[in-house]
Amino acid sequence: MDKMRTRSCVPSLFILAVLALFTVASSAGAQEAATKQRPAVSFPHEMHFDVADDCLSCHHDYQDGENVLDEDLLMETEPEETMELNSMDREELSAVSCIACHNDDAKTGPMDAYHNQCISCHEAEKAGPVMCGECHVRPKGLE
Repeated sequence: MDKMRTRSCVPSLFILAVLALFTVASSAGAQEAATKQRPAVSFPHEMHFDVADDCLSCHHDYQDGENVLDEDLLMETEPEETMELNSMDREELSAVSCIACHNDDAKTGPMDAYHNQCISCHEAEKAGPVMCGECHVRPKGLE
């Protein structure tokens, strides 16, 4: 009778062991993904003022293929406020906030918009960083 109980428990124990293994493996992967997230970019507006043709080289509001953004709207916002603008609630957004258009519902979300804009310009000008770690710099001691 004891051999019969032991034999019937073996498949159950095997299934429990496999489930435990998958649980541990998936939680380890989730922790690894969270720690590999890149830090935010500190965008040097002042340096870009010196190299860009004008503000509309980066900032845009395309309608029918034409950039119709009023550059005067950009002058109402200090460059260092750009990142703050991009973290506001949608009701508070100004027309110059990237996520006013490039939000999670858009065809091109905020991350893709930044990556496309920055990397394509840096490649075209053969200047500026194009690798992840060159813009997304981890603070010293957290590398």
